[in-house]
Amino acid sequence: MRRPASWALALLGLVVLADPALAQCAMCKATLTASREGQAISRQLNDAILLMVCAPYVVFASVAAVVLRSKIRRSLRRTFSRFSR
Repeated sequence: MRRPASWALALLGLVVLADPALAQCAMCKATLTASREGQAISRQLNDAILLMVCAPYVVFASVAAVVLRSKIRRSLRRTFSRFSR
């Protein structure tokens, strides 16, 4: 079984390597590519969209890791307290 960290790293790699144009809706892309200023802004807009999509997953993963870690520690304390008696 693979470790969760390797899955997280693979997911991060997919997000980083994803085509930035996929982050924009069709209307936003058409509006931004129509002008020279819009083309300059489109990269920043893509990065902002990807950040807004990924941020909740990072927060959830962090909270889940803290909860899981505390449960593992609690379980280990119970196990070792049985042996010390």
